[in-house]
Amino acid sequence: MWSSCNILLFILIFSATGCVTRSMVINTDPPGAKVFLDDELLGESPVKMPFTYHGVRKITIERRDKDGKLTHKRLTMMANLKPHYYEFFPADIFSELVIPVTIKDERVFDFQLEPVEFRPTKEIRAELMKDAEELRQRALAPEP
Repeated sequence: MWSSCNILLFILIFSATGCVTRSMVINTDPPGAKVFLDDELLGESPVKMPFTYHGVRKITIERRDKDGKLTHKRLTMMANLKPHYYEFFPADIFSELVIPVTIKDERVFDFQLEPVEFRPTKEIRAELMKDAEELRQRALAPEP
């Protein structure tokens, strides 16, 4: 049957298995912006979180002041987390189970936030009225 050498060898082989740890890091400049992943709040930047599955993820970032006013333009991006070559069959068997090394897959996303330009309400209203009048004139113009 099984000798003690075989049992020890079996234990050593399967206790020294490798693994892949996946994480996503989101940095913003300036820091302290709220980070949403797939419309769920992760926290304030910088944020580091583990992930299991690859695919497209929606990242939304917004920065507000203490009164709740938006201080920087809201940013939304679709991040495509593609698997590396060692995460496809049959290489994944070795990277996940056989090689006794932990492989770190860290995806880093850096975002530069732009400040919001505050304009007087009268200025915005005048611009909207001008655009509306131009649109009305085009709608009423005879077709060529």
